[in-house]
Amino acid sequence: MRSGAVPRNIGSMAARKGSFAIKDHTAHSESEHRDDRKQEDEKGMVFTEARRVCFLRSIVVFCILGFGALVSWGTFYSFEKQLTNETEDKFFIFARALEDVSILRVGDTLRALQALSNTITAQALSRGLSFPFVTMENWEVHAREARNQGFIEALEFLPWLKIDSEIEEFNNYAKQNIGWQQESIRLNKILNPGMANAEFSTSNSTFIFTAPDITQPWIREPVTSSGNNPVLPVWTQSPPSRDGFPETLYNSYPTWNTSINAVISSREFVMGTIILESLVYEEEVHAHNTTADKHHAHGEAFYPVFTSLDPEQAEIGGFLVGLFGLDTYMSNIIPNGVRGIHVEIGNSCCRSFTYRLDGAKVTPLGQGDWSDSEYSHLKYEFSTDKAFFAEEVLTSRPEGHYTLSFTITATSLYMDDSKSNLPLIFGISVALIFLITAVTFFIYDMYVQKRNKKVATTAARSTAIVESVFPSQVRDRLLAGDDVAPGMLLQPTKTHLKNYLTNATTMHRENSDNDLMLSTKPIADLFTETTIMFADICGFTAWSSVREPSQVFTLLETVYRAFDYIARKRGVFKVETVGDCYVAVCGLPDPCKDHAVVMGRFARDCIHRMGELTQKLEVMLGPDTGELSLRVGLHSGPVTAGVLRGERSRFQLFGDTMNTASRMESTGEPDQIQISEETAMLLLRAGKEHWFSPRERPVTAKGKGTLTTFWLKKSVNYGQHGFMEDGGGSFSQDMSYTPKILSNKTGRLIDWTVEKLFSLLKEIVHRRQILGVLPSGNRVEYEAQLAQSIFRKGPTLLDEVEEVIWLPRFNSNAKSRQVDSDQQSNAEIPDVILDELTRYVTEIASMYKENPFHNFEHASHVTMSVVKLLSRIVAPSEVDYGDKSEKMDGPVSLHDHTYGITSDPLTQFSCVLSALIHDVDHPGVPNAQLVQEQHELAVHYKGKSVAEQNSVDLAWDLLMDDRFENLRAAIYVSEIELRRFRQLVVNSVMATDIVDKELKALRNARWETAFSKNANMEMARVSKKEQEENLNRKATIVIEHLIQASDVAHTMQHWHVYRKWNDRFFVECYQAYLEGRAEKDPAEYWYQGEIGFFDFYIIPLAKKLKDCGVFGVSSEEYYSYAKKNRDQWEHFGQGVIALMVESAKASLRKNEEKTGSLGKMEKRTSTGSTKDGRTRLKGGSQRTIDESTLQYSTSSSSEEAANENKNGPSGSFAAMADTNKLTTIRASADGNTPDHDVGEHKVDHDDGEHKTTEIFMDES
Repeated sequence: MRSGAVPRNIGSMAARKGSFAIKDHTAHSESEHRDDRKQEDEKGMVFTEARRVCFLRSIVVFCILGFGALVSWGTFYSFEKQLTNETEDKFFIFARALEDVSILRVGDTLRALQALSNTITAQALSRGLSFPFVTMENWEVHAREARNQGFIEALEFLPWLKIDSEIEEFNNYAKQNIGWQQESIRLNKILNPGMANAEFSTSNSTFIFTAPDITQPWIREPVTSSGNNPVLPVWTQSPPSRDGFPETLYNSYPTWNTSINAVISSREFVMGTIILESLVYEEEVHAHNTTADKHHAHGEAFYPVFTSLDPEQAEIGGFLVGLFGLDTYMSNIIPNGVRGIHVEIGNSCCRSFTYRLDGAKVTPLGQGDWSDSEYSHLKYEFSTDKAFFAEEVLTSRPEGHYTLSFTITATSLYMDDSKSNLPLIFGISVALIFLITAVTFFIYDMYVQKRNKKVATTAARSTAIVESVFPSQVRDRLLAGDDVAPGMLLQPTKTHLKNYLTNATTMHRENSDNDLMLSTKPIADLFTETTIMFADICGFTAWSSVREPSQVFTLLETVYRAFDYIARKRGVFKVETVGDCYVAVCGLPDPCKDHAVVMGRFARDCIHRMGELTQKLEVMLGPDTGELSLRVGLHSGPVTAGVLRGERSRFQLFGDTMNTASRMESTGEPDQIQISEETAMLLLRAGKEHWFSPRERPVTAKGKGTLTTFWLKKSVNYGQHGFMEDGGGSFSQDMSYTPKILSNKTGRLIDWTVEKLFSLLKEIVHRRQILGVLPSGNRVEYEAQLAQSIFRKGPTLLDEVEEVIWLPRFNSNAKSRQVDSDQQSNAEIPDVILDELTRYVTEIASMYKENPFHNFEHASHVTMSVVKLLSRIVAPSEVDYGDKSEKMDGPVSLHDHTYGITSDPLTQFSCVLSALIHDVDHPGVPNAQLVQEQHELAVHYKGKSVAEQNSVDLAWDLLMDDRFENLRAAIYVSEIELRRFRQLVVNSVMATDIVDKELKALRNARWETAFSKNANMEMARVSKKEQEENLNRKATIVIEHLIQASDVAHTMQHWHVYRKWNDRFFVECYQAYLEGRAEKDPAEYWYQGEIGFFDFYIIPLAKKLKDCGVFGVSSEEYYSYAKKNRDQWEHFGQGVIALMVESAKASLRKNEEKTGSLGKMEKRTSTGSTKDGRTRLKGGSQRTIDESTLQYSTSSSSEEAANENKNGPSGSFAAMADTNKLTTIRASADGNTPDHDVGEHKVDHDDGEHKTTEIFMDES
């Protein structure tokens, strides 16, 4: 068909397109409904099965927990009951022990009194004394022995005066024998050391007396006659009283008459009543018995003293009375730790007293019964008399003998103390066993669920992968195989896929040895009605060469994910992605009559979505992202589709249709959809003749010859869902869509730069928050001091270049509390700072002139390289250089390895800012040209680093403006930080001047000092301060080389990038030549100049990046690209220069149309003064100058400048090195070279008047 011709049978073809569309739409809808019903049935079955499993799981868990609770309660109750029984048994054991010991001690009391009675009788007989006139020698010794033996607290001897005459005689006897008192006192002090210093008074009694009223014992009456009652004066006592003997010769019979009468009648031991009164001899008693209490109950024991040693025949000559504490019978019996046992002691006189036993301690509680009624069943009773007297004797005991009885009971205190946590522990242990069993079951079930979920997820993913790679029909045949066994189709998808892959691999291996072909039939079909699309991202190879791998995949995943979504909605099958090429087909596996129409809509949607995404991603992925575009080719025809079996089976398309579709894409243009004549015919038959237009000239495709192609128009109406609307082509499902906004590229670059600088500002603020750094000093004052310091150093910035910039020392606290970048982004920074930063970057961008090379776009490219290199410094996982591989083993190692750059966000911020401002207001000509012209800037800066110093001054003066006060407050908070920030900016920007001999010599000397082998060997012998200085020297050098490498990063990046910026720089130099601001035509020296530039600057610089050892793989990447670009330029540079000249002339011709005169363009410098004392320089950019403190130097040596220019580098190398602003462009500026094609090929360019041919050599 002739180019531009359109078939005439439009009407008949268009008449049938409606019915085709309706049938295809109906078939497609029915297929979707069947799939939906199938999915709903599967979901319902899965939901029912899940409910059944969940119900059974709940029953099992409930049974385990319920049975566990029952067993735990039974265990607790059994152990609690056993412990209670053991406690009660122990109580009765303690009670019997009390019984045994108490009876034993009562017996000791009886035996002690009996022994003392016999001793008194024996002494009386041996000394020839007659009763009652008997005084025992060593009374205190014998009495004390009896007291200790019988648990007696006090003893008294009562002689019995039977007749009245004996009363007077005994009074006289007492006066004569009172000396026993002094003897007892003396012996008492000897035997009782506690009473050694005690004072005793003697008795004043001279007669036997009695107290008529026992409640008033101080009222005494003498006894002169016995009457009918015995007279029993208290004679000897033990222990002796310290207050004399108020009881001496006291007639005790009225007090003890009942018990005395009982002794007289029974002539035996008698237990008296229980008394509660205080003891007469309490001091001595308490010194002797620490358990005694003067306020507790005491018992009385009486024993007769006979006149002879034969009690049966002798008469009673007196009585022994022993007073004992009831607690002495119970002390030191119960073991320590046992508390709360009550003992009630009573006698037949109906008086009782209760004690509490707490181990060895006995505490009196009071009179009466203090037992706990709750434990009434725990009671034990016994009587002491039963141990000494027969039952018949007890019944005939006379009045006055009182039986001593004990009642032992338990209390709540005893029971509580005996309680133990063992029952609870055992109960809880059993419960824990069941709980652990339940938890184990639950965890096991959870893992089973998790595994099943993983299996289901894996199966779903496998199904999704198979569905995405293979059409549904092919998928079913793959999973089912040739012979489908009953029930096999009901197996999980994962099982099908696993069996197929395993069997396919095994089958391949088995057949490879013996057979030429596989034993099973291939899975392949012929589809006669299909349309194939090839879509390639133009400029992707060059774009990806300057990005991090994560950024490359971010772009591809975002774009291809959007394409996949559109494909699902349009009913297009995605075949594969090869690199940055996206391949899709329509018409298989489900036949589609209007496949060309559907694919046309799909291609338009992809072009539209690609533009949207690249515009949005440019802020995140950096400059040139928005320039990426899609080149699409469509072709329709038959295709063979099937599974190419082997180790890695894949669904693929074969046939001439695939090759032609690939040629449609490779011969197309960026942001265009080129369709073949076959596809155009199908669109014409569908009534879409208005969708396309013929291409001006036929294209020549490899292996196809000359082809007539068409452009598919992109001017379509996009609905609210982001899809093209053309007669019902929209979808109802919501899809996020933002209308395409044609924004200024500079605005996108500004947004990206602001985002990078703001993230570094957050890190600066975050680090200060960690270290607790607060603003110090008055910022206005130290800013003014810095300005004065700058003025004193000289009018040029070269005077500020420092050999060593001291970075902050390593701070372990900051690193230990450092958080990841996501958390750092939460650092609170006021919005006003972001606003000021945006305003500042915007004004910096406006200060860049519209030069072809030295412009804001190139500054952004340099900034992106700095950010990339800093990222490689900040987070290296392994540094590999030479034969040495060093692992980062901690923050200190990372700090030392990177010379402190990683530890200071302010340093990183300064580097990025320096890259941004390093070419502000660049005039577009080399510094040497400005010196030759005696430009006022060259005069002011004394002919050295003119453009660089001017850029720093303009950017710094702008930053010091009052409008950016908050921004400055965020960058630095002290004079030290301000000065370091200034030093970093000055050194970094000045480093971009590679022609200045002094700066170059200074940098080379520092490099030798820091990185030479001798310097590394001497590091071990220098002091710590010198080591720190050398570390900062290395940091300074690394920062300068970082900015230098970034400034010429295009020479060490992909060939397309190098060509892009090299062409632009050539245009800039060529324009200066035509304007008369350059002596030579750059085309004459450009080829050799580039080679020299690579050999003498670029490659040595790349080697230095490797030698400093902090840039990781980036240094190797830069060096490799530099070598490749140098070799390619050497081979193809001559041919490229001709194209560059034509491109430069075309660019200047367009400029001529705008300005009206070629070669007579107005100069880019103008001078004027403003009212506020500012001097306007260089075409409108303003620089504030305080005329009172800063004077421009009007003297300059033109001769020196000329000599410098003469002696400096020549040719292209001189021009490029002097400006230090070099980058490259793509091999194909319009992107016609497909990135996936390899080899040499030609591309024609036709702008209507001139036709040119470019020769490219793509990298494989």
